[in-house]
Parts: sequence; structure tokens; C-alpha cells
Amino acid sequence: MYNKINTNELNQAGQYVLSDVVLTSFQSNEGRNEPKKISIRSLVTEINIYESLTSNTLSGNIVVTDAQNIPNHLPLTGFEQIEFKLFTPGTSRAFDFTAVTGHPMHVYKISDRQGLNPRTQIYALHFTSKEMIKNEQIRVSRALENTSDNSILSILRSELDSNKTLTLEETKGVHKYVMPRIRPFKAINMLAKEATPKLHHTPGMLFYENALGFNCKSYESLLASTNTTARPVVALYRPSPANIRDESGNRNVIKEMQTVRGFSINSQYDTLKNLRNGIYNARVVSHDLYNKTFKETDFDYATEYEKSFHTEHDGEGGKTDNKGILPLFNYKNNTTFSDYPEGTLYYFSDTKKIHNTSEAPEHHVNVPKRLSQKLAFESFNIGIDVPGFTGVSCGDLIAFEMPAYEPAGRDNPFDHDPYLSGRYLIKAIRHKVSTVDDYHSMNMECIKDAVKDPYPQENLDTLSNRENADRINVLQYELDDVILKDNGEVV
Repeated sequence: MYNKINTNELNQAGQYVLSDVVLTSFQSNEGRNEPKKISIRSLVTEINIYESLTSNTLSGNIVVTDAQNIPNHLPLTGFEQIEFKLFTPGTSRAFDFTAVTGHPMHVYKISDRQGLNPRTQIYALHFTSKEMIKNEQIRVSRALENTSDNSILSILRSELDSNKTLTLEETKGVHKYVMPRIRPFKAINMLAKEATPKLHHTPGMLFYENALGFNCKSYESLLASTNTTARPVVALYRPSPANIRDESGNRNVIKEMQTVRGFSINSQYDTLKNLRNGIYNARVVSHDLYNKTFKETDFDYATEYEKSFHTEHDGEGGKTDNKGILPLFNYKNNTTFSDYPEGTLYYFSDTKKIHNTSEAPEHHVNVPKRLSQKLAFESFNIGIDVPGFTGVSCGDLIAFEMPAYEPAGRDNPFDHDPYLSGRYLIKAIRHKVSTVDDYHSMNMECIKDAVKDPYPQENLDTLSNRENADRINVLQYELDDVILKDNGEVV
């Protein structure tokens, strides 16, 4: 992605182009058939835009230093639209919130309003996509009998009345749902959660918005361009000095764009959480009401891992079986951590043909696979601060080189962490544009469900029988009698 930047238009990292910023009122302009508008571009000091795989729509806020008292003179009521366009020079991907070529955002709140002096005030205007406003106004109250992707498309175009681009992964199976007067995004999320991708192994999909529009995709679709080939990363981020020069002494803007200014390891592993939430194993108890039967289905991370794509591949773009977050070792008596399915139990109805010929989702198979994959991504979660670039969105893949934090050359010729380095999925981005500093920056939250280099494997049982085996049981009353005899009567 960075290699596709037209460097003739980009002079330095963090450069941006911001169009006029216009507030549009619900009022008409002096009785004419057009809305009342006001430009606030010169008043803007900061813009924040948020996108996330866990958020259905874009959102953001704009900080205004105001000496014109716009809240009273427009006035601001929470029913305005805001229009602007933000992009990085040299790339075609942009946040286009203009009415002519894009989709305006809805201003829904003003906050942190305070006076700087008797003539000037500062405040933040919060905005979101118009579909979120629509989501709070109506309910879905109808039956949907179709593939999950077509049902999602129907709700987006009908109830949410959206004209935005939708990138939709095809699903398999015709299912029937009767929506009991629930909000559109809740209905879409329910359909996406239970959807089964047409080409990929692991069920469950994400519905989110980024600069390209709405997206409904599975994790595997984000990780692989087909069912046989992993997607390439769009950038390689590494902590390194700024002002990078090439051999001729010229600044290398592309490398500066991929320089990490700061990073944090938000989480690396949590074995108790993983055990409790069924990442390593789970058991599903399903009940067929019609046939009056029960069935138990076990999920095993070790056997399921190789069937799906993960953030790391085999080196040639294919699936791999040895880079999972669960090391393969002899835990106890020739068992592994994935051999205890009773640790997480799910209960579902498995009654068939409830809606005539429509298929029912296979909860006993789908749910443990979906939840294991989703929660495994939270095992490795990092945050990185980098120069802003509108050509990168949540849902893209990047590579990150984590420093080794050890003496140079010590069993590590590349001087980077062999497990935390590697390919990451961008979960969320905060774009921050400071007009005061004339700089665009990003904070990216990145996740992965695999390690770059495989963990060591161990067949020997090295952990069992390594504690004191003297089991002592003490009865409290007998202990009290002994204490009284030794100490005499209680004073």
C-alpha cells in the first residue's frame, strides 16, 4: 500500500490535505430551497476519526476554537451535518464526508465547552455516520429468509436507507430469522455472527465501516485473499530513527511513514481467560427437541488450527499447523491443554426444520470455532503510534518488528522478538489531525492469533510431580483442642 503512494505529491510523513469544513443546518438559507451553511475550517484545531472492527460505523470529533459564538448563531442543536474531506497526498483513499462525492456525517453532541477569554470559547463537536442516527429511530420487524449476506444487504439498504459502498463476503445456507422489533445494527450483527463464509472454514463475520464504506467479512477473508493464499501486508512498521535518508542523502518518505514513534504491548497471553472462554477446548451439548436426543460435540484447538488461515502463514502464503498460541507439550500423563473440553460448556437447541425447509445454523460446530478464533486474536494485542496515512484502514494486515530487548547478536541475528514480531490485523485506528502542529498521526490497535516463529514442542512430561506430595488434612475442632491444652484457659 505504501509503495503505491505517489511520492511526487508527498513531501514528509504526517502530511495531509484537509478541505473546507462546513456545518450544515436543518434550517433553510433565507427561505431558499437549500440549507444554511457555515465554514469553520479556520476555527478547527483538531480532528479525530475512529474506525474499528468492533464498531458498525465511523465516528469522531472536531475541536473548535470559536470567537464567533457559532453554537448560538447557527445555532447548534445536535441536528447538523458536517462536511469535509481528509486524505494523504499521493493516495486515492480518503475520508470523504462531502455531499458532492461522499457522505456527510451527523453532528450529535457538543462537549467540553469552556471559555478561553471573554470573547473566545473552545468545544468539541462529536459526529457519527447517518446510519447510526437511523439505527436509533427504527426497528427491524419482519421475517428474513435468505442467505445471511443477502439478509444483511436487505437491512442496510431498506431499514438503514444507506447508499454507501458495501463490501460483502458471500455466505452459504438459506436461513430464516424473524426479527422481533430490534434495531437494525443489532439484527445485522446477529446475522453476521452466525453466518458461514462460502469459501472459508471458520464461521462468523464482522460488520464494520472504514474509509472504503461498509464491510461484512469473516476473519479468514481478512487474512486470506482466497481459500488457498494469505493476503499480503500493506506495510512494514518498525521502531527506527526519523529523518531516514537514502544512499544519496535524500529523505526516504516511505520509510518515515512506516516508522513507529511509540508502542505498547496491551496483552500477550492470559491462560486463565483462554481456558475459561474456550479458546483451547470446549464441549457443546445440543438437544433435538423433536427427536428427544442429546449430543455432545468437542472442539479441540490443536486439531482445528490447521484448518483455518491465521495471521501467520507457512512462508509461502499457505495454512500452517505449528504457529498457534497454544504450545504443544506434554502437560500431564500425555495430555495437552486442549484435552480438557469440560472446561468450557455450551448448550444449544439442535432441532431441525423449525422453519420448514430453511436450514438452521450448526451451533454445535460453529459456536466453539467462532469464539475460539475471535478470542485468540486478543492474546496478542499491541498499540503503535505512527504517522497518519488514509491509505490504511482497520481490517488491513501489517507487519511489525518488535525489538528483541537483549544483547545484540545473542542467538538472534535479526534482533527482533521471534514471537511478537510478524503479521498483525489492524483492529482499530484513531486518526488525529492537529491543524496547530500541521500533522496527521495515527494510533493503531493491532491483533494477531499466531506467533511468527513456532513455540518449542515437548514430548516429555516436565511439569508433573514437581510439588510436595504430603497431603495433610486438619480438623478445626481438634486443632482448637490442641491449642487450648497448650495455652491453658482463654482469658
